[in-house]
Amino acid sequence: MHLTTRAIVLAQTEYGSQDKMLTLLTSDRGQLQAIVKNPRRKNARSAAALEVLAYSEFVLYQGRTQYMIDSAELIENFYSIREDLTKISLAAYLSELTRYILPQADISGEVLSLLLNTLYLLQHGKRSPALLKGIYELRLMCLAGFMPDTECCHGCGKETGDFTLLPYSGVIFCPDCLRRVEPGDNPADTIRVFFPYSTYLAFRHIVEAADNKELFSFRLSPDTEKAFSAAAEAFTLAQTAPSFGSLDFYRTVAE
Repeated sequence: MHLTTRAIVLAQTEYGSQDKMLTLLTSDRGQLQAIVKNPRRKNARSAAALEVLAYSEFVLYQGRTQYMIDSAELIENFYSIREDLTKISLAAYLSELTRYILPQADISGEVLSLLLNTLYLLQHGKRSPALLKGIYELRLMCLAGFMPDTECCHGCGKETGDFTLLPYSGVIFCPDCLRRVEPGDNPADTIRVFFPYSTYLAFRHIVEAADNKELFSFRLSPDTEKAFSAAAEAFTLAQTAPSFGSLDFYRTVAE
């Protein structure tokens, strides 16, 4: 039985001596792995449809233990991203983070749309890599069920002024309430990130945005962008893994 789905290639690894295993984020079946037989024999366009970051229409069939790729038709391969070291390193991190989250079928369409929109804006330079990174991290966490509680101060409910983010708890405190937070309450909350009011507004916008068009509709000053990016990254790493190799590399080229 064959099935047709649109998907972006998140990763490609060797599988045996001639074949490759692709990790696909599909529009309707979550994240899955599929084997492509001897991709070196494909014509140029078919080969391009199988590259990492390629968005393609795939025809798959179920083998004895794995999905097999019968054919792939390229839709978009974000070629110019590959020509810029900062952009391709960021794209690699977004792919690694998405694989870690392992989107299920019920949210895969939203995650795929988020990733495609982020890559489009990155490719065309319509937003800075740092801003796109923070938006993607935070929105992906929300879609996966890790939504921060940054609507107001966790202690008193204050909604204006500068705050501090506790990334492991996913909450913010105003300066007065932060003084009353004992480190022993949660040892992980000894990690704290400056969370100015402008970052608070950006976080709320991303959490509450109805769709991707609205999601990317704002810009930030350089200082706010830096604080926003740091807060989004700290929250993401606190909820997922202490580090990602692709993120470490992105930091070295983005500085």
